[in-house]
Amino acid sequence: MTFNIKHIISCFCAIIALSACSSDFLDIDPEQNVPSENAVVDIKTLQTAVNGVYSKLQSDAYYGRSMYVIPELMADNLYLSSRNTGRYLDFDNFIVNEENTYVEDTWNAIYEVVANATKVIDGGEKLEATTTEQQNEINQLIGEAYAVRALAHFDLARLFAQPYNFTAAADHLGIPLVNTSTDENISPSRNTVSEVYAQINSDLNMAISNLTSTNNDGRFTNYAAKALAARVAIYQDNYSNAIKYSSEVIEKGGYSLVSNENYSDIWASEFNSESIFEIINTIADNEGTNSLGHYFDPSGYADALVTPDLYNSYDANDIRKTTVTEGSKQGAEDNALFVFKFPEGTQYTDNIRILRLSEQYLIRAEAYAKNNEFDKAQADLETIMKRANPTTEDVTETGQALIDKIIEERRKELAFEGNRLFDLNRNKMDVSIIQGENSIEATYPNDKFILPIPLDELNANPNIKPQNPGY
Repeated sequence: MTFNIKHIISCFCAIIALSACSSDFLDIDPEQNVPSENAVVDIKTLQTAVNGVYSKLQSDAYYGRSMYVIPELMADNLYLSSRNTGRYLDFDNFIVNEENTYVEDTWNAIYEVVANATKVIDGGEKLEATTTEQQNEINQLIGEAYAVRALAHFDLARLFAQPYNFTAAADHLGIPLVNTSTDENISPSRNTVSEVYAQINSDLNMAISNLTSTNNDGRFTNYAAKALAARVAIYQDNYSNAIKYSSEVIEKGGYSLVSNENYSDIWASEFNSESIFEIINTIADNEGTNSLGHYFDPSGYADALVTPDLYNSYDANDIRKTTVTEGSKQGAEDNALFVFKFPEGTQYTDNIRILRLSEQYLIRAEAYAKNNEFDKAQADLETIMKRANPTTEDVTETGQALIDKIIEERRKELAFEGNRLFDLNRNKMDVSIIQGENSIEATYPNDKFILPIPLDELNANPNIKPQNPGY
């Protein structure tokens, strides 16, 4: 059975034992035909449902691999080795089409997250607590679901729609919003990007109002939702909100940047001091050979290599160079650069960092710079640059030169974390898709900076047309 939005929603809401659906949704009432209102009936089943939401983020079609790889491969940070397994080949060659299986799998995986989160929200909000403690627990779980749904809709918009500022009113086509659960089959149409971001912001406001600030490793907290809100705001060119939310995280969240001397702890240590939200991978619960670690590790596939262009952009004393290792790949590149942000590699137990404190400094720096508050932007930028290399020169640039420097610093700080293509596209910049010694120069605006709506979705849902331009 092919997954598409219509099938995802109907399969989820009925929770029936279809072969393609039984293992993909919440295991609350498995192998039974039960009405959807029975899926969440108390705090225990609500907790189970939330766990199911988080588990979907691990998928290799989502944050388990594709969400990190695709935006880096379609830009200038990664390229495919001459000896590869064929994964993501079309992205590296900039020839993705609507029949690409990775596009379809990612579309389906993220909408599964949306469907699960929506079920949690609708079911959780119907629960009646008998004590204040119970109500606080219900609110926390509902808040987490709102935050995850906001993240999922945001990622769908980044992948399948042009950025918010592509049109003056953000009235260009985005992705279908799914914010209610129903037992009826639905065929949703596409919302505008403005409508999508309005829903994302609404969900984040609900998350922030429900979530506590207590640290909860591997789950959304109040400050994690605010960190995501800061990221969403900078994508909307909403500088005041970007500054507001990032400042709250930086100044009140209780996080701190890992020192230059202990930089490797960011990747080797779970839930370090600058980790705001990360996805847990355990020995028993991970993507195995489909994981990010196996994809990048020289003893695994080592399919995607670091571009020399990125590597050479780091100063000699930049500690971030340690996230890249030099070596040779048997039967392929003699001088290969391997990604080492996932040191567990073929052990598959690297947690996936989604929100980090360093990004919050760079978000605030960008917002300050674009708001002509250059001294504040310089200070935030220097914080990150001097953590990486304490001997680096002070930042003196202003205006567009300062903005360009911040975007380049985002490239170096957030490399291999799934941001590069989006950063270039939302800043209306050209993209070099580097392929080893060759490159494809793609100018902004460009239809191919976003992915096509999968063909199976178009065939199953007549309301979702039109296809993205250029496909």
